[in-house]
Amino acid sequence: MKKVLALVLSVLMVLSLSVVAFAKEVEAPETTPGTDIDNADKKYELGFGDLEKPAADAAPDKPGATYYYTIMDENDQSGMLTDGEVAKHLSVSIKEKGDKMIKAYSIVKQNGVYKVKVETNTTYTTSKTSADWTITLKRDKKFTVASAVVSIAQQWAEVCDIAKDVDAYGEAQIMVDLAEAHDGKEGASYDDYTDDINIEARLVLAKSIKYAEIYFGESPVWYSVKNAAKTTVNVYFDEAVEKALSTTYEDADLYAISFKGAPEFDFTGIEHVSVDEDMFVYAVVDGKLVADKFSWNKDAECWEMNTKKVVDVVVSDIELDVSKYNSTIGGGEAGKDNPGTGSVDFVNVAVALGVVSLAAAGAVALKK
Repeated sequence: MKKVLALVLSVLMVLSLSVVAFAKEVEAPETTPGTDIDNADKKYELGFGDLEKPAADAAPDKPGATYYYTIMDENDQSGMLTDGEVAKHLSVSIKEKGDKMIKAYSIVKQNGVYKVKVETNTTYTTSKTSADWTITLKRDKKFTVASAVVSIAQQWAEVCDIAKDVDAYGEAQIMVDLAEAHDGKEGASYDDYTDDINIEARLVLAKSIKYAEIYFGESPVWYSVKNAAKTTVNVYFDEAVEKALSTTYEDADLYAISFKGAPEFDFTGIEHVSVDEDMFVYAVVDGKLVADKFSWNKDAECWEMNTKKVVDVVVSDIELDVSKYNSTIGGGEAGKDNPGTGSVDFVNVAVALGVVSLAAAGAVALKK
């Protein structure tokens, strides 16, 4: 009996020691050593730079821009935060009011200076998006040491008017070359510290344009359509060949073009591919290769497809077994990340069903 009692007493003693140790840990102050909660350490007199209001005539930034906001430090001779001991105790949070634009944010060190980096999502709408960001810096995730509000506006730039050649009959040839935004306009969020160089990818067809041929840089792919009213679409394109495509068909010489803005019209136009008759032309539908969508037009000497939406295209010098590539895509989720998906604004574009003389001339010119 004495042995049992002694064992119980020893267990109780161990438990009481654990409770004391736990209580001491919980009650420890949640502050950085050497700081005072009521009188914050002078090392934390922080603020933000690069937050001046944009000029009234500033153009919106490109969707998908990255922004850097310098953390200012009154205790640093440079006026900017360069102290790693201070930075390691900081955390950042951002509340967004308006359109959802933020992809990710963090505190980074750039050229020895600490900044808040904000990455935005790349969208392909033709409308302008805008938001107000409240950026808050906290010390040890508890005490606010800096806060600021910044306004952001993003939109693809319009294809420059100089690139349009409209004749007396309202027929226009439009070259989309994805140049930087013209006229030297600065972005709404200050070119000197962001990578917000805009891209001319928003095509606006005015009512004065009755018929348009749209060329995409030096690509053999182009689109013709009759216009009935002002129309706005995103004509951003990418000519990179997807790695999975090139590895599946290692023996083929491939050319590919994708339209991330998925420009779409109310009625049917013609998508042209000005390559030789002995080439093999495939449409990309829901992320998969589809044969027999394009047919050879002997008069225009190019491949053609009637479509409302400008589709992605793959051209090969040899015939491809499309099942090999399509089997790597998977099931119903295949089209989810397809570059040819996206949203656009469009109104009233009429039919371009036949091959007109101007389209034929354009096709021959491109072939040459």
